[in-house]
Amino acid sequence: MQMNGSGRYELKYVLGRDQYRPLVEELANYMLPDPHASQDGRYLVTSLYYDTADYKAYWDKIEGLRFRRKLRIRVYGDQTVRPDTACFVEIKQRTNRAIHKKRVVLSYASAIALCGTRMGPNGAPEADRAVVQEITYLSSVLQLQPACIVAYDRLAFNGTQRDPGLRVTFDTNMKSRTQDLSLLSDTDTANHFFLPPQACIMEIKADGYVPLWLTKLAAKYSCTLRSVSKYCTALEKSLGSIQNQRILDYQPEFGLGSSQLASRLGSRVRRRALPIHGQVPSKA
Repeated sequence: MQMNGSGRYELKYVLGRDQYRPLVEELANYMLPDPHASQDGRYLVTSLYYDTADYKAYWDKIEGLRFRRKLRIRVYGDQTVRPDTACFVEIKQRTNRAIHKKRVVLSYASAIALCGTRMGPNGAPEADRAVVQEITYLSSVLQLQPACIVAYDRLAFNGTQRDPGLRVTFDTNMKSRTQDLSLLSDTDTANHFFLPPQACIMEIKADGYVPLWLTKLAAKYSCTLRSVSKYCTALEKSLGSIQNQRILDYQPEFGLGSSQLASRLGSRVRRRALPIHGQVPSKA
């Protein structure tokens, strides 16, 4: 599969257990396991996403804007997060179909300060200054604030010398929360599944093309492309019930009526069909 333009590309699929388990077994014949994973090949990914008060990043995705950015703080592994724990502050940028990620490594305390107080760390390396300035700009202009924590287990494979730019990941046990938005170890708020426990999101990440053998493997297991965003799906699950592609009236389990949900998600909520799990709708 050839893809035009520059940058990295991501193709996403939502799979069931009967699809991804045998697919993983076959994939191991073509690719290498991620060397940073644990003995079972998996590792925990935990991200704190930032957004505006009216959820601009969410709506940019839902409305299918060709240029959009998300800011997040991410840690890897099942570690106890402390103020001095190293983490990644990342801008994930999409331009048309191409994905660009810009990130800096900071302590968790410095990351929170950068994203929350709009002040960059003192003495940032020259190579990181442009990214730090962009993060500071976004945080200041958009008045970004913590919006959602997303966590999941990841199984990852890297391409061989034959496919050096290729990476395939399988994300399972996908959970989130919109309360107590801190990654520090003293938080007691539980995460909740935003997709069924048996679900898996597979992502194919490639620099310019997907090899034919992988295209055939995806077709063999009936993998269908989906425009799915873990952040958007988690937010929908936490802030309101979306069923039959419409915002419902009052839901006791969430304690939000449609007008309250509109207030939470911003003035752009419309009483029209909305996407399920972040599928991009046509503009009104």
